[in-house]
Amino acid sequence: MQAQEGVLKAPYQYSLIQKYIFDDLPLIAMNVARIGAQTPGMAYEIADGEPHLVTIGFGPMNWLLITPDIPAPGGFRAFDEVDIGDEEVPESEGDMLLYFSSGHPKLNRELAFQVNKLFGKDGELIEEVEVEGGDHSDVSEVKDQVLIEDRNYLDQAKSCFLSTHRFLSQDKTSTDLPQHRYNYKTDSESGDYILTFDNNPSKLEEHSESLTDPPATRGLFFIPSLDLLTSLRMGGIRMGSLAINARWKGH
Repeated sequence: MQAQEGVLKAPYQYSLIQKYIFDDLPLIAMNVARIGAQTPGMAYEIADGEPHLVTIGFGPMNWLLITPDIPAPGGFRAFDEVDIGDEEVPESEGDMLLYFSSGHPKLNRELAFQVNKLFGKDGELIEEVEVEGGDHSDVSEVKDQVLIEDRNYLDQAKSCFLSTHRFLSQDKTSTDLPQHRYNYKTDSESGDYILTFDNNPSKLEEHSESLTDPPATRGLFFIPSLDLLTSLRMGGIRMGSLAINARWKGH
C-alpha cells in the first residue's frame, strides 16, 4: 500500500487548492469518486513529464456514500459549528478536495480545468486559492503520526485525514500537527490558508476548536491511499471488503 504522493512529498513552488460540493450527491457519489480517482492518471498524461503532485480528498458525506466502512476510531464526520471567541465558526464543508502542485501555475490551472469539465454542472466550486511557496512540515519524518497503520483498518492503510482552514488574517495558533501553511491573496481578500494532517480526525477537530482566531472556512477530508484510490477508479471498491453489501457477503 502506498500513500498519495502529495501527502509525503513537499509541494512544488505553485499550488492550487479547490473544494467542491455536488448536487444530488447520493445519486452520483460513485461517479464523482471515479472522476477523483482517475485525476492523478489524467494529470500524469497532461503534465507530459513535468514534475507535479495531485492529492485527492473525500468529504465525510461523499465517503459515507461510497462505502460503509469507518476509516478511523470514532468515525468520520464533518466538524460541527463552533464559537471561537465572540465569533461563530461554520461547520466544515466540501465533498471533494483537489490539491494540485507544480512548478507552473498554468499547469495547475489546466489540470483543474479538465477535472471541472468532467464534473460538469453537477459540481460547484465553493473554495479556491492559488498560492506560492509556503512553509511545509516534513510529513515523511512523522508518517507514523499521519498515515493510518491499524490492524482494524487494513483497507485504509497508508491513508490519512486532512483539514483545511482559511483565515482572513495571520493564524497565530501553535500545534504539533504537521501542516502546509500558505499566505494567499485574491482581488478582495488575503490571509492564511492551512492544511493540517493526521491519522485521526478527532485530533484535527480538537485542533480546529482550539484555534486562536476564528477561520472564515473549514474543511475535513479523507485522503485514501494510492491503492485505495486505484480501486475506486477500477470500480473494485464495490466487490472487495469495502463493498456496500460486504457485510452480508462475509467479508
